[in-house]
Amino acid sequence: MSSDLQSFLTFLEEQKAKQASHFPTVKYDKVLSFMGTTSLSGSFAAVSVNGIRDIAPGLTGRDLEIRLAGPLPRRPRKGECLTVHMTRVEQYQGYQVKTRPLSAGTTEADLLEDVGAGTMLVKGAQIFTVHHSPYTLKFFENVPFEELQETLAGVRYALVGVGETANLSPRFIFHHEVEGDRLALYHGDGLALKTYMNLKANRHETRLVLDLDGFSGFVLQGVVEEYAPHQHPEAYERTCQGFAAGGWGKPSRVFRSQIQSIARIAPVG
Repeated sequence: MSSDLQSFLTFLEEQKAKQASHFPTVKYDKVLSFMGTTSLSGSFAAVSVNGIRDIAPGLTGRDLEIRLAGPLPRRPRKGECLTVHMTRVEQYQGYQVKTRPLSAGTTEADLLEDVGAGTMLVKGAQIFTVHHSPYTLKFFENVPFEELQETLAGVRYALVGVGETANLSPRFIFHHEVEGDRLALYHGDGLALKTYMNLKANRHETRLVLDLDGFSGFVLQGVVEEYAPHQHPEAYERTCQGFAAGGWGKPSRVFRSQIQSIARIAPVG
């Protein structure tokens, strides 16, 4: 077993115990992770963890300006957008803010700007509300700034994703398996929303597994496949038990991610 895999498995077991206090109502072994996807076949979402320096309303009710400690994962390319995920874990609630895509009618300055002092200004064009549960994950538009500001008060870090239709969404890991140096993560979905739409076009994912206090941890890349319950019965049973513990019914779809690379990640700023 590689040292990177061994380090990750040790971290994963530590987080099962440590995260229990964040989710006292879900009495089941689990680790919250964040799944980054894009709609471009064969591509991985580029991700980073950035300190939040300021959040302010934009010109319209749907715009949001987010000042982050830089650098960002990378600059967006043609057809790509940035998504900024900010969450208050203990409330199962957060926001995903997306910029416009970089296209013929936009420039990079319409998406982001280096404003000096190690700060990047991300110009969000649309705000989505994210409820942190695999079953009740929903998105709402036209979020009042006051509501967002109240929810995120004291939140120190944001997750940033770059890619075509980049999306970052929470997923509980209820089960994992290791064969030699091959790691597989399992999760379930209750609703077919933006992550599922991306996976239909592109099965590559970037997964963040982080300590929810300091937001350092690991970034993994792999390929996701939907599986039938009989193909991985133990994983399916544990995922169903995890859903039941959270009061989310049964998952409508279950997935297996075969991990290809593991690296450490830490917040910037």
